[in-house]
Amino acid sequence: MKRFIGLILCAAVLLTLMQPAAGASPAPNPRLRIGLSFGSGALVSANLDNHTGSGYEFGYLDADMQFIPVGSTAQSKITMVKNRNVYLSGGTYSDTPADTAIGAFHTPQGSYSSREEAEAITAGLREQGVPAFVSYSSGVWLVRSGSFTDSGGGARATGSNRCISVVVTGTTDILFQFDYGEAYHFCVRPIAPEGVEAQTWHQARRYYGMFEFRRHDGNNLSVFSVVNMQQYVKGVIPYEMSPSWPVEALKAQAVSARSYAASNLNRHRSDGFSICTTVHCQVYRGTAQASETSDRAVDETLGHYLTYNGQLCDTFYYSSNGGASENSENVWSTAIPYLRGIVDPYENPSQIPSYQWQFTFTNAQLSAYFNQNGRANSGVSNFYIDRYTAMGNVLSVTVLDSGGGTLAVYTKESARSLIRSLSGTGNALSQRYTITSGDAMLTAVSSGGRTMAHTDLGGLYAIDGSGNTVLLPPSGAVSLIDRAGLLYPLPTQSNPNTGVYTVSGRGHGHNVGMSQWGARGMADLGMTYEQILKHYFTGVEISYAG
Repeated sequence: MKRFIGLILCAAVLLTLMQPAAGASPAPNPRLRIGLSFGSGALVSANLDNHTGSGYEFGYLDADMQFIPVGSTAQSKITMVKNRNVYLSGGTYSDTPADTAIGAFHTPQGSYSSREEAEAITAGLREQGVPAFVSYSSGVWLVRSGSFTDSGGGARATGSNRCISVVVTGTTDILFQFDYGEAYHFCVRPIAPEGVEAQTWHQARRYYGMFEFRRHDGNNLSVFSVVNMQQYVKGVIPYEMSPSWPVEALKAQAVSARSYAASNLNRHRSDGFSICTTVHCQVYRGTAQASETSDRAVDETLGHYLTYNGQLCDTFYYSSNGGASENSENVWSTAIPYLRGIVDPYENPSQIPSYQWQFTFTNAQLSAYFNQNGRANSGVSNFYIDRYTAMGNVLSVTVLDSGGGTLAVYTKESARSLIRSLSGTGNALSQRYTITSGDAMLTAVSSGGRTMAHTDLGGLYAIDGSGNTVLLPPSGAVSLIDRAGLLYPLPTQSNPNTGVYTVSGRGHGHNVGMSQWGARGMADLGMTYEQILKHYFTGVEISYAG
């Protein structure tokens, strides 16, 4: 999955490869639970601002993820807080004591058999100036009032360690309280005019759908976005591919994002939701950057998934591959039949920011890096590519110590991760690169992928453009033209090893699956999203679930 580097950086780096989901295709538009804030990122307070309508319904989701309403408010700006002593200072809610508090204790005003009765009692008390609110507690409607930081000698009630209070944003005015223990979790559904799809601001991002809030063992709030698949993909596309790109490229991205989500719905099961919002899964940031074209791409591919032999595909993608994608087993560990490396002529280097990249390291820098990262050494003497794949991507990098022994060997994804770490740029560099050193060593690759080193050009032969075999001179201007038409100057003489290594590469990403810039290149040439997907994923079909 990609990121923007200037425009776009590489997508999700996955160190383990998920197997394709077995069984029948999913429903065309299933409901998903997306983790926005959880774990160490859980919140003391969580705000909502209704963008398209006014007010909210309060409730919970049943086992089929159907919304069950238990309350409502006409307020458009609300904040959820844990029912513990929470303090308000400068418009911010926190655990830090301040003069203004939302206390965890409340005055009981009775229990009622129906929502309507509890709401009527609450309205009457508020007309009298009593700050009353409805508290839905394990299937019973309670009415409470006020908020205090202590129990008042036992005269005041409080909720369980799962209880959540809703306040008017920026105030301590409690509107509603939800407390259903571990059985159900609090859900808020924004109210929008008929025929309008609700959109709501949360933490400076705008989302479709509903929001679910949970507390674990009395701690802060976990927040989940609850959306259908179409709404989810519309919140992914503008952040995984530029929404201004041709619609066929965006359609290919939409099918890829939808298929990946459907085949990874249990990725965060232990955290209580489907998938997250980062490159660990797919980038999901809501609707604010969506365009008419990106939404159209999602709508026109409704229910379309990528399948192989009738099973969902794990549709990996990335920014650019530098000229060739790669077999999955040469990057991660598992051979997946539809994730085969291919020569890719469709990336347009002139369009892609930082497409070609280069870094230089010295023996001293490499030695220091390995000493700092758990590989003690007294010096590095050589750093070179040991093996290439059949597609011309790096398979293995070897580092020798000052005694000539092997300090480390990095293979597959770990080799790319090493180059990324050494570069210090944070960019998701690709697996397609070369390493040259001060001895101007020329490396030839055998049919088995093994490398053979030559320190100069003397005695080597090449085939020229006319098909003639010519002897290369030991010096002179000689260049190699690769499949993408890019020139690589070859070394022309033997020099002593200076201990300086230049890493030169192209592309950004793990090189497995679809190149996003390649998809754009194909779309620019008038190709359809079906042609794009079948180019990058071997032997697949586009299937409709419905």
